[in-house]
Amino acid sequence: MPVSEAYEIVVIGGGIAGCFAAATAADRGADVVQLERKSAEEAGHIACGDAMKSPTDSKKYPGPIDMSAIAADEDVLIDGNIDRIEWWDEELDVKKVLPYDGHSNVVDRYEFGQRLLEQTAACGVDQHFDTVVNGVLQDAQVEGVRAVRDGEAVTYTADLVVDAGGSLSSVMANVDFGSLDAEPETSFEKPNYQQFGSAYREVFHTQAPVPYDNALVGKPLERMGYIWYFPRTATEINVGLGFQMNKDPVTLVDRLRADLEGRPEFDGADLDTVNGGANKLGAALALRRPLDSMVAPGYITVGCNAGTTHPITGKGIRGAAVTGYSAGKHGAAAVRDDEDGFISEADLWAHNYFVYVEHGLGTRTAVKDPYNIAASQVGMENVRAAVALLPEDAIADVVSSEGNSLGVRSAIRLASGVVQNALSLVSDDRLEELDTTKRAVGRTLLDFVRTRRYAEKYERLYGEYPATRDGFFEWRDARDAVDDAFNDELGIPADRRKY
Repeated sequence: MPVSEAYEIVVIGGGIAGCFAAATAADRGADVVQLERKSAEEAGHIACGDAMKSPTDSKKYPGPIDMSAIAADEDVLIDGNIDRIEWWDEELDVKKVLPYDGHSNVVDRYEFGQRLLEQTAACGVDQHFDTVVNGVLQDAQVEGVRAVRDGEAVTYTADLVVDAGGSLSSVMANVDFGSLDAEPETSFEKPNYQQFGSAYREVFHTQAPVPYDNALVGKPLERMGYIWYFPRTATEINVGLGFQMNKDPVTLVDRLRADLEGRPEFDGADLDTVNGGANKLGAALALRRPLDSMVAPGYITVGCNAGTTHPITGKGIRGAAVTGYSAGKHGAAAVRDDEDGFISEADLWAHNYFVYVEHGLGTRTAVKDPYNIAASQVGMENVRAAVALLPEDAIADVVSSEGNSLGVRSAIRLASGVVQNALSLVSDDRLEELDTTKRAVGRTLLDFVRTRRYAEKYERLYGEYPATRDGFFEWRDARDAVDDAFNDELGIPADRRKY
């Protein structure tokens, strides 16, 4: 017979979202267990770009986790030197430099993860390592999970399961959301694999300082993705790449090797180690807007699996922290106020509203997604040529969704001017190498003007996300109508739409 353990809240995952959820729920009086598949020594080692902005800002990182203490640890915060973003398109001989809004801090992701787990335990959370979840308990609501801990079968029953299991979580995959007790239907939206990306990264020590030690560097990848060079120090560089899963696959390790072989600064570079092993990891990452609803009866999902991390915009750590905090806060309240033994979507709805409206991270993330859709439609070769034509301030402004955003009329004037007067900046020979034309580049720029107009519609709509479940389905219908109009304007056929 399997061992059975009972808690008020079971949190799946020992990453950022899981730690913020577990620590916050325990701090608010809930009886919490956190399940992590890795050992205590290996936990916290997660594939990441390592950049984290404003670690001591309580609005960006709310809850009982003391980010100031973590940031003060010299083993964690290893560089605060990043002040710009660079885009290198070596095939087009183009280099774009955009100022970073403030400074980014670079962390040792393993040490950061270990400190998070330590603080989570200090909040009174039971932590079970070497625990692999392989099933779900459910009836009218999700009631717990089945797992194997140190080779022994264990059943965890709970009033609430917080799923911080990462992209394509096995917990989410095992829940039959259609059979849960939710009327008129469950609000939960289950993502599909095409809305995620695949990524791989390694950390190298170079023999000499790199010339871009204060920049986050990106380079285009042929399959709707990019290669990055993110310095942790002047001689310790996080190098990786990722692509969207709705495109033809890329052999990640081989493609990364091919790029490194052409870069002299990596001659003789040594691979970093963690716990005696090579510091190289792969992962699946959310490349979609946040889920319409992140709650179901007895269940909340957070972080990457909920689509709130959006690594392209650099909000991976922050998105996980904010949604984890929200799940812990509102999950603990739902458990505390439960009187009938059933935790409904309505009981958990404050989590959705906090993410989209009260904090606003969900809305800001959702507004970025139309650009990803437009870029996928026009093709990477056209995006690269269009980026080559636009000045740096226009690139930053045209995709802005936070204050002083580019107006529609000025955006149209900008794109028209580029189309009419600046196409000569990229030669016909270079466009031929990219398998594109000046006419295609012009269409691409105009598509991004259209996208900016729809991004403003999405921003207004998500800012009006319903405060209660009662208004959700009407809101979703209105959002779906904007989706349809946007896809129609870009000419995306129904069978190729992301949502």
